[in-house]
Amino acid sequence: MRVKDFFGWTTKLRWLFVVLILAAATYAGRLLHTHMKAKIGPRTVEAVVRKPIPYTVTLREIVHGPNGTTTVGLEHTYAVRSDGSRMMRWRGKGLQRVIYLAAGFQVDTNDQTNTKSSIKKQYKPLASLRDPSSMCVDSLAGTPITSPPREAFVAEEIVAGYRTAKIADGIITSWYALDYGCAPVKERWEFSPTEVSEKELVSLVAGEPDPSLFDVPAHYREVPPSERLLGPNKEAPGCDEKSRKAFQEVDDEYKRLAAKPPR
Repeated sequence: MRVKDFFGWTTKLRWLFVVLILAAATYAGRLLHTHMKAKIGPRTVEAVVRKPIPYTVTLREIVHGPNGTTTVGLEHTYAVRSDGSRMMRWRGKGLQRVIYLAAGFQVDTNDQTNTKSSIKKQYKPLASLRDPSSMCVDSLAGTPITSPPREAFVAEEIVAGYRTAKIADGIITSWYALDYGCAPVKERWEFSPTEVSEKELVSLVAGEPDPSLFDVPAHYREVPPSERLLGPNKEAPGCDEKSRKAFQEVDDEYKRLAAKPPR
């Protein structure tokens, strides 16, 4: 079996990192608004609002490609604070973070180039964080995590010693630790029978995350998202039309919502 560096497999994998960042940048916009009442089919039930459960979890990605190749992928870290703020970090040949602050700001960083993109964006923690009592398919506000609802609970399973909810969403299957605030401990993307990306647990720590995960140094330069991801010359060899359109969309959103978050 051959083990290859993450960015040396195919064009698809070279752009997977960028696609993940672009997807995360728009993720909050696809979430439902927080409601004290959650509508389920024809019925309306009172939602029980719960508190965020803080944790930090790190997963390592392995990509299984055609012809038996195995590619060492990104290291993914997810952190949630008790105030509902959350952070996602990708470490590979680059180091990127997406930080959603409970105060209503989103800050995306490139920690290699010391750049950031900051916007004022509606973020409702209780509508974004998963509720263990719903087997992780609903938010702490009692609304479905995805809009429209597409996730389905499959089974309760033990993964790496943790009790988890197995959730299916199209080509994605995820496992969330039920006793740790629905922290993700495993994930599988099945692009085809011969192209599969899997994330396996490295560590899971309960309690308040390390403050440095949410810290944005004062010397970081404010730039549009495309420059943060591609550099000042915005060089993107192999970038297809869909990717260019995605870059333009996040740049346009940045222009509309650019703001300086409180320190």
